[in-house]
Amino acid sequence: MTTERVTAVVRPAHEQWQRWRSTAACLGVCLLSFVALLWLGDRSQQTSLGQALDQASMDVVVGDRAATRQLVGVLGNVSLGSVALAVVLLIGTAVLRQRYSAAAAAGVLVLGANLTTQAMKALSERPDYGNLTVESFPSGHATVVVSLVLAALLVVPDRARTTVSLVGSGAITVTATAMLVASWHRPADIIGAVLVCLAWGTAVLVVWSVLRGGMAGVAPGRPHRIFATTGVVLAAAGLLAVGVRPGGGWSGFLDAGVVLAGIALVAALAVTTFAQLSAPVGVVEERRPVRWWRAPRPGPP
Repeated sequence: MTTERVTAVVRPAHEQWQRWRSTAACLGVCLLSFVALLWLGDRSQQTSLGQALDQASMDVVVGDRAATRQLVGVLGNVSLGSVALAVVLLIGTAVLRQRYSAAAAAGVLVLGANLTTQAMKALSERPDYGNLTVESFPSGHATVVVSLVLAALLVVPDRARTTVSLVGSGAITVTATAMLVASWHRPADIIGAVLVCLAWGTAVLVVWSVLRGGMAGVAPGRPHRIFATTGVVLAAAGLLAVGVRPGGGWSGFLDAGVVLAGIALVAALAVTTFAQLSAPVGVVEERRPVRWWRAPRPGPP
């Protein structure tokens, strides 16, 4: 085979790989998130050791009375009405920008993730190993917040996506800490919610890419890593300032810090990963209809 023929064969294959490699990455993250979700649910809910470790991890994250009251108030704002309003605003933003596919993707992501979480809680059973049998995996509150953050990354303008990474990562960290301090959820419940949302988000991206015949690759999203990390650090500093610290002194600070750092790392990693994978959605320009007031006027004869 001549060099020209080899080049003729290799070039189309290379072009196809460039078009579909981001889709392959989305599919890989989706499958990995799904497998991790099943594994975490089994280990943390169905085994005595997993329940004990999960319970102990929640118990070390405490706050004083004032901090607990403030954080419970934060959780109270995550209501059905507020969620519906947030979804309407996100979809409305995409529609106004004439990004209809992004609007549909955001709606499917939020709806699918939250329905999946509620279905998992309703259909699973938690054995009695002395740590309550109320099924709480994954966390509904965490699913709401994480799914809204990921949906926002789909619909906001490109220049605002780093801000979403910063604010979103901080919001996830604050919500997670509030649930631990209030003893509403354990760490596995929160991480499970992140995995549900990441699986749905990347699945939506795969479908979006298939319908468009692939997606273009983008450069690594270093700004998102910086902004997401900054978000969780600022959130952690604020939580410490309002009184989220061991009630019996600073002896348990390291244990609580490890738990919160782990959850914050998961939040920042999920937001950064999805921001990178979803970048082509923001790059694609939707076709816009020609308005009569924008039509070029004929010049003088």
